[in-house]
Amino acid sequence: MLRAVVLAILCCVHAASGTGTHSLRYFYTGVSEGTGLPEFVTVGLVDDVQHVYYDSVTKKMRPTQDWMAKSVGPDYWERENQNLIGAEQVFKAGIGILTQRFNQTGGVHTVQRMYGCELDEDGTKRGFKQDGFDGKDFISFDTDTLTWTAPGAGCHHLTQVG
Repeated sequence: MLRAVVLAILCCVHAASGTGTHSLRYFYTGVSEGTGLPEFVTVGLVDDVQHVYYDSVTKKMRPTQDWMAKSVGPDYWERENQNLIGAEQVFKAGIGILTQRFNQTGGVHTVQRMYGCELDEDGTKRGFKQDGFDGKDFISFDTDTLTWTAPGAGCHHLTQVG
């Protein structure tokens, strides 16, 4: 729902302005336990301006822009909270799996995801989804070829289907 609302706003902004590229991006970050930081954080941006924030301490997504607070009702926020609580668990499990797979069980580790879309002045649309582990590209989705790319050593098997 939020993505539909934000995409509609992007299209209206694009039509009204007639110039420039517009973007919708989400960043998810999971951090291993014991750092004193929230173990999971999500930030959403429209045209590089933050509009939502969630963390594992509050377990609440909240708007950071007035227009966002006015755009959706309480049901939306509850659904997003539940979705992000689920994503938090996936990221926590992902850190455990990846640290084992790469034999890096000690220290602080991060799992990150960036996804979103862009709308250019000429109407060209692009989407993207990338995951990282410990600050390095791990796997990304190529929306042109509809394939996964795993640049890191030991990641190629993740792109195989079947």
